[in-house]
Amino acid sequence: MQSGMVLLFVYNIERGNLSGMPDYRQTVSSVKTPRCNLFALIYSPVGMKKAWKRFISDLGFPCRFLYQDEFQEISGEQKPLLPAVYIHSGQSFHELIRAEEINRTGSVDALIALVTQRIKQFIT
Repeated sequence: MQSGMVLLFVYNIERGNLSGMPDYRQTVSSVKTPRCNLFALIYSPVGMKKAWKRFISDLGFPCRFLYQDEFQEISGEQKPLLPAVYIHSGQSFHELIRAEEINRTGSVDALIALVTQRIKQFIT
């Protein structure tokens, strides 16, 4: 990946909805709060899943995890379809993985495979 590029994982959750683990349980189980499949795939009630943490650590380039409102602030997009994965470089944002694809993903291993595949496609 080129210098200055950052992989952005954007949750379909605003900052205020997820300040601690009790809120995590509410977010995953409540019908009033929209469910974020990206968050559900990479976190368990005790923290980030080990396989995901290892994958991000071994990826070899910077990654950021953003809430919906944080992404809107830096990108200027008013109603992005989330969750999504973007490559950010300078002022440009390239959507690497769309919401529909993340929402169809059923496991952290499948998400790792999807991210790996898309990164390879992007850099070749």
